[in-house]
Amino acid sequence: MIINPELTQTVINKLVNSEECMDSIRNLKCYDYEARFGAFIRVKCGIILLSSIDWDKVAQAMEAAI
Repeated sequence: MIINPELTQTVINKLVNSEECMDSIRNLKCYDYEARFGAFIRVKCGIILLSSIDWDKVAQAMEAAI
């Protein structure tokens, strides 16, 4: 699958700017960001192609933002 860097950055921005998502990972360590936030990304952001997201990069950015 081809990773889309712009889509990945959009996801990072949405998650970091969501107080609910940030609180969620502050309170309970996350090991699988796609499983935990996939539905949020689909519903709140309208992003359907979750396989185009670099979830490792998302995890790194979220861990750094905590």
